[in-house]
Amino acid sequence: MKYKIHLAFALILFGINACVEPFDPKLNSDVRRLVIESQLTTKLDYQYVYLTYDAPYNSDASVFKDYVADAKVTLKDNLGNEYAFFDDPSQNNSVKLPRGYNYRSVDKIQLVVGRTYQLFVETFDKKKYESSPEKVTAVPKIEKVSIEFKEIIPPAYLKTERGEFRVSVNVKDTPGEKNYYKWDWYHVKKIDWCREYTVATAAGTTSYVQPCCQDCYEKVVCTNCLELENDRLIDGNSFNRSLIKVPYDNTNNYYLVINQYSINENAYKFWNTVKEQSKASGGLFDPTPKSIRGNFKNTNNAAEEVLGYFTVSDVHEEIVIIDRNLSSPKPFLYDDLYQPPWWIRLPPSQCFACNESFTRSKFPPKGWK
Repeated sequence: MKYKIHLAFALILFGINACVEPFDPKLNSDVRRLVIESQLTTKLDYQYVYLTYDAPYNSDASVFKDYVADAKVTLKDNLGNEYAFFDDPSQNNSVKLPRGYNYRSVDKIQLVVGRTYQLFVETFDKKKYESSPEKVTAVPKIEKVSIEFKEIIPPAYLKTERGEFRVSVNVKDTPGEKNYYKWDWYHVKKIDWCREYTVATAAGTTSYVQPCCQDCYEKVVCTNCLELENDRLIDGNSFNRSLIKVPYDNTNNYYLVINQYSINENAYKFWNTVKEQSKASGGLFDPTPKSIRGNFKNTNNAAEEVLGYFTVSDVHEEIVIIDRNLSSPKPFLYDDLYQPPWWIRLPPSQCFACNESFTRSKFPPKGWK
């Protein structure tokens, strides 16, 4: 009897597996698509546009993004003002990068609430692209930042943090209008080691770390971290939004910068779709992946699929200093994990300069302590 039950169960499993067929989205596998990414804000600063070509579907290439050099990038507003963006680092950027991808405004510019902006791109092969016109709407200020410490008691054998600081913001929504919000954040830390490298020899490899020659501050951006909200159910009311869990892996202050942006309904739908697809784990009941169309088009070929999104936003920036120097519990320190014992730590006489870049600076950020 047991043999029959086991056999029947095996046949059922075989039948289930036999019914699962690979999904073929039937995407064109030999066409590269232009990706245009830009979020311009009301903060007076250099503004950026990022241009790449994505890899074709089913590509076996080792590099999945190709830079787009020598493009003509122009921002126009409804008052007739024009702003040029260039990718030549020798003329435009103090931070040296390969040409392409990173297009920076010639001067620091600041978008204006109430104005409408449109982005135009002409690639080196004379193809012309334009975004839909986008209007800047106002964003309210962050009323309050709340920080709550949550202790974590891991098993004795598990080396992990013993707590986390949960950060949320309170916002008073503007009544009588549709409002859409987007948040992102980054933190800045002071680093001791400015260079890591490995030397290969016949006997194997040797790894070295070089100390910084001066104070050096590193900006750590959470590239896939964003939160969204709309006021459909909270119009005109105050609301609280949880954003980030800061690890308790050190007793040093944690320097956090939170950006709160206004976006429109279409941008909200775009980023919400991006966020939902990024959560997909490849499970049986995940939504079918699809290309997410943005707000760009080829002016001479409406059928061409252009990826990415052009967003204009009012922004409120909030600097938060989290005091992690608790008397109890004590944190689990990651220093030994980041600097393994087999690395050779070179003396200060062999230091490495803190070279200015998008992520490093010799100067402390505003409000550093």
